[in-house]
Amino acid sequence: MDAPVMLIVALVLTICALVFQIIGLASPYWISYKGFGSANAYSGLWKTCTEIQKTTCTDIADKEDWMGAVQAMSILGFLVLVVAVVMTVLKLFVMKDNKPVLFAGIGTSFAGGIFILIAVAVYAAKTNDRFDKLNIEFDFHFAFAFSIIAMITAFAAGGVMIFGMMKE
Repeated sequence: MDAPVMLIVALVLTICALVFQIIGLASPYWISYKGFGSANAYSGLWKTCTEIQKTTCTDIADKEDWMGAVQAMSILGFLVLVVAVVMTVLKLFVMKDNKPVLFAGIGTSFAGGIFILIAVAVYAAKTNDRFDKLNIEFDFHFAFAFSIIAMITAFAAGGVMIFGMMKE
């Protein structure tokens, strides 16, 4: 494969990672669990929703410190992925011979993946601890999975950029 083709693949992967992270950030479906009686509940980074006869969602107001850290890491992951997209576009179309722009794209792709990894790992560990203490069974839901996919895709984009750089 040609180096510009590799950069186009990296750009597509980075854009996909960005879209997956937007879905993960915005959706209140990181976990789902059975509430009391016939109630179903699900929760994300910003809201908790319950379904009894109709769905009602409330903001997570009195969040623990770890939840604030998860929110911050997820937002940082998103913002760094935006920078990765910009750097990759710059390298592809504007500054074609500028290696530092490529290095910035590689670094921001991996940094975005690391921020999302931290968010997902802390959320999974703390949620597991919290629900084990309450003896409530829960399942991770689709928004949690989308954040994991965003992380993997960000790492893949960084890897493709490195591979493309070595082919130059």
